[in-house]
Formats: sequence, C-alpha cells, structure tokens
Amino acid sequence: MYTNIFRNAYKVTKTDEGYLSLRFTEKQLQHYKTQSVQAEDRALGTAGVCMDFYTDAKHITFSYRASHFSRRYVGFDFYENGIFRKHIEEALDTKQSTITQPLDNQGIKRVTVYIPNLSQITIYDLDIGNFKPVHDEYSEKLLFLGDSITQGMVALSPSLAYPSQIARALNAQCLNRGVGAMKFDAGSLDEQDEYEPDRIFTAYGINDIYHLKSISELSDVLKQADIYFYKLKKIYKQARVYVITPIWCLRYNEDIFFKDMFEEYAKKLTELAVCHECTPINGLDLVPHETKYFQDHTVHPADSGFNYYTSNLLKAINDK
Repeated sequence: MYTNIFRNAYKVTKTDEGYLSLRFTEKQLQHYKTQSVQAEDRALGTAGVCMDFYTDAKHITFSYRASHFSRRYVGFDFYENGIFRKHIEEALDTKQSTITQPLDNQGIKRVTVYIPNLSQITIYDLDIGNFKPVHDEYSEKLLFLGDSITQGMVALSPSLAYPSQIARALNAQCLNRGVGAMKFDAGSLDEQDEYEPDRIFTAYGINDIYHLKSISELSDVLKQADIYFYKLKKIYKQARVYVITPIWCLRYNEDIFFKDMFEEYAKKLTELAVCHECTPINGLDLVPHETKYFQDHTVHPADSGFNYYTSNLLKAINDK
C-alpha cells in the first residue's frame, strides 16, 4: 500500500515487519558482507531515502525499527511543501519507536520525511491520512559513490547530507551508495545494476591514503582507482562522471608528511580522472578548513559543513 511513497531507494520491499528500503543490488550487498560486519551494516543503512507524498492529514504517524547502526544517532527530518519544518532527534541507540508529527498547512500539502542515514530503518504502522504518492518528473537521475562522508557521516539531520541537498537543488532522483570506510574497489560495482544515472559523483580517497607510510605506496592506490574508473565507465556508458578529490581534514594542517601525500594523491587522481574522461573537482574547495564545520572536529562534516559542501559543489559543477 505504501511502497510507492518511498523515494531514492534502489528497491523497496514490504516484509512482515514493515517497509524496508535498500540502496544496493543483491550482488553488491553480498560483496560488502564479505568485507566485514561493519561494511555490511553501513551498506544496509538507508542513506538518502525519504517518504514523499501528498496528504490532507493534520498530523502523520509512523513506527520504525532501527538496526545495523554505523553511528548511534537516529533522527528524522520533516518537510512541508519543500520547506524544512522540523528535525526530530531520538535518544541514542533507539531501536524502536513511534513518531507523530503535526502538520502546519491546511488542506492538501506535500510531506517529505527523510529517514536516518546511518542505520537500517524499517517503517510500519503508517497513518498518513488520504494520501497520494508524489509523481513529479525528475530533471535527472544522480548516483553518489563514496565513503562515510557520502553516506552522511555525520549529518545529524539526514536531509542535510550533501547527496540529498544536491538532489533537492537539482530536482533530481538520488541514489546514495556511500559506505563508510570504503576505498576505490571495483568489486563494489555491479555490471547488472538496473539504475541508469545521468550523472555520477565519486568521492573516495581519504581512506585509501590515510594509513600509508610512504608516497611510493601511492602507485598501488592509484592503480585501484584506475581499475575502478575503467569498470565504472564501462557499466554506465552514458553518464557524466565527476571525481571529487578528498576534502580537507585536520591532519592536513598538522602533519606535513600527510599534507604532501594528500596533495600528490589529489594531483594524480585528478590526472587519472581526466584520462578516463571524467570531470575532476577539487575537494579542498568544498568545506572550510576549520574544525568547527566538522562534527568530530577532524574528518567528518557537521550539518554546517555539509551546507558548504553542497553550495560549493553546485558552483563547481555549474562551472564545468
């Protein structure tokens, strides 16, 4: 009954427990499962997924179950007619609850509810009045590939992760396939993927280089990126691909060896992107180089950092 109100998922299934949204193909989920329990948990997270519908209700109610936590936060964002109305932050590690949200507008209005990025959420017992799914035509289809930052770590408001903000700004369908701690890994791509994006954004790299001991090790890391880009372009032949180099992190300022490694890697990754006919974007231009814009004060943007990431990324792609 409610399957078609869920958006920005690869697949939505109705189970005995409720409605479950998945971001990946079965082959991809199996790939992450073989990596580690942590990788599987993060791949099962519902990053970017929202419920989107028209209703005449004065309030809406739904229950949820949370599992496969990659962070302890459980938060929901509510929009009415495209305007951010409220963020509801549940207690840390909340595994099951019911949310009732009053609606401000009278009559028919569009309601969009973003569900958490950093755990798997099953929705059930919905009461959303007389509703109709949103069938607006998207301008395009976007695919975001990356690590924890792409997945949304650590936006306390799930709708403020940069892929979701970019999608709203462009009136686009968005599939967020960010998985925390991941690197360039061609095995994470599925040749049978049925999603057909118009534009793809890749944002790997910081995990690839963070623990390297020598700049000489970069050649092996770049080889993996080369293999990844080759397979990516082969699968998604019609898509324009943007390659975002790593954004600023605190270690860039504090460790001169790491800074040199970072800059050499970004330079070589940019050259590699051009070789594969991708469009490079300088990640150092996206988020201010101040720890106050990072939730952990080191690597992962806070909501404010994601706002800058989004606005500067939009400028970058408009200039390309």
